[in-house]
Amino acid sequence: MKNEVEYGAQGILGLLVPQANTTAEPEVQIMLAPDLVLLTGRLTSPEPEMRERLEDFLTNIDQFIASFSNAPLAGLGFLITGSTYHFEHSEEDSYFEQLGQRYGYPIVSAGQSIRRAFTALGAKRIGLVSPYPQWLTKRSAAYWARTGVEIIGIESPQAVGGFHNIYTLRNDAVLAAAERLLPLKPDLILLAGAGMPTLAPIMALADRGVAAISSNFCMAWQLMQMPSGDFLNSESLARLLQTEAPWRAAFRLRYPASCIV
Repeated sequence: MKNEVEYGAQGILGLLVPQANTTAEPEVQIMLAPDLVLLTGRLTSPEPEMRERLEDFLTNIDQFIASFSNAPLAGLGFLITGSTYHFEHSEEDSYFEQLGQRYGYPIVSAGQSIRRAFTALGAKRIGLVSPYPQWLTKRSAAYWARTGVEIIGIESPQAVGGFHNIYTLRNDAVLAAAERLLPLKPDLILLAGAGMPTLAPIMALADRGVAAISSNFCMAWQLMQMPSGDFLNSESLARLLQTEAPWRAAFRLRYPASCIV
C-alpha cells in the first residue's frame, strides 16, 4: 500500500473514546498489528450525568469526527457502547453505514463490533460482566439479547471509587466477576464497557480455556479488518483469542504492572 505519510503503511485509523476514559486507547492500541496507526479523538460533553453524556456523544458525532479534519483515515471506531444500546440493531447498522458513506470510510460502533464477534464465534450462551449502574446494565443486557443470544448470568466487578467508578476498576476485580460466571458454563464471557480494564482478564481466562471478549478487544479486531473490509472474518478473531497471539507479548512488555491478576 502506497501511503501519503511516513507512518501507517497498512492504514491510518481513527478512534473516538469518551473524554476521561483512560482504558480504551491503551487497550486498542496495544492490540493493533504492525504498520497500523491509531489517531484518537475525544467524545466530550459538559453534562454531569452519564445518561446525558451518552446522548451527547452520539448526537454530536459529526463534530467529533470533524476533529480529525482531512487526515487520510482508512476507517473509524466509535468506542462507547452505552450510546447505542437504545438502537434496534438494523437501525444502528444503517446509521453507521450512512455515516461511513458520508465520510468516505467505514465507521463501526462498539456495539456492532461485539455483535459481529458473537456471529463470527457462533456464541449463544453469554456470561456478562457489567461495570455499569443498574439502569445501564439492564439496557446493555436487553441490547445483547436482541442479537439472539442468551444472557445466562450477569456479574459486576467490585468498584473502588475515585474520579470515575468504571475507569478506576482493577484487573483482579474484573477477573473475579468473570470467574463467578464460570459455573454457568457460558460459551463466551463478555466484559462490557470500554472503560473497564479487560486485556489481562481475557489473557488469564484464555489460559484456562475460557473464551472472553470485550468492547476494546472487539473494536481492535474490527479496526484491523477495515483495510480489507472483511468484518466477519472468524479466523482473524480466532487468532486474537489464541494464547500465543502477538498482542499478548506486546501487552506484557508495555504494561508489566497490569499483567499481575
